[in-house]
Amino acid sequence: MQHAQATCEDFISRYWDPSDAIPKHERLRRAFTESIHDGYWMAGMRLPTEAELVRASPCGLGTVQRALRALVADRLVIRRQGSGTVVARLSRRLDEPWHIRFSDPDSPGSFLPVYTNVVSRTLCRERGPWSDEIGQDGQALLRIDRVFTVSDKLRLYAVFRALSDKFPELTHLPTADLDGTNFKTLIAQRYDLPVSKLKQSVRITAPPALAVQHSDCQADRPVLHLVFTAYSLKDVPVYHQEFFVPQTDMLLNLS
Repeated sequence: MQHAQATCEDFISRYWDPSDAIPKHERLRRAFTESIHDGYWMAGMRLPTEAELVRASPCGLGTVQRALRALVADRLVIRRQGSGTVVARLSRRLDEPWHIRFSDPDSPGSFLPVYTNVVSRTLCRERGPWSDEIGQDGQALLRIDRVFTVSDKLRLYAVFRALSDKFPELTHLPTADLDGTNFKTLIAQRYDLPVSKLKQSVRITAPPALAVQHSDCQADRPVLHLVFTAYSLKDVPVYHQEFFVPQTDMLLNLS
């Protein structure tokens, strides 16, 4: 719920953590991220100006600008000429996540809510380990990059790949309509391809640059790299999906 006095000074006093050792631009970015998810800043609200943030916080102009650019990349805010920085609508909650389920420590047997936001959608012909898995034989590939936000505690990065001609709805729907969409469920319902088998692999690796840019992955820290290939009946390949999970003390349930 929105606070009655959403001011720059009040925001800094509530959400700025002076004891945090991370760089100031990342500290300011996290303060805004937490406050937006908390409802302190609501969708459509204008954030303080750069000058106001410099006056109210221990950040210089370059630090403030860097934090705001990161929030734009995270799709939490929109910067408009003449109207300043405005809070975008939040990611939508993912219904019944299957691959990424973190246990709720306060409710045994339950899982933390997951929200998704599309970072980019591209049609390409890139090849990789997924090519043989999904039967990519010269066809165009649909790639959808997303950020998964677990409750308000963790942001991880995901890359979904499938043959573009198999799922035109995923290719042509506005990307905003894909926020919060469970691709597995959509494919099962619209294309009669229920997932009946998963091929899974896990390894520890360095995060890709896009994961560092858009999620809580850090360039100097290894991440958990989860890879899922989904198959329908008679081993028909459906999609390939990767997740890059930052270090966390939360319990990921892979059952």
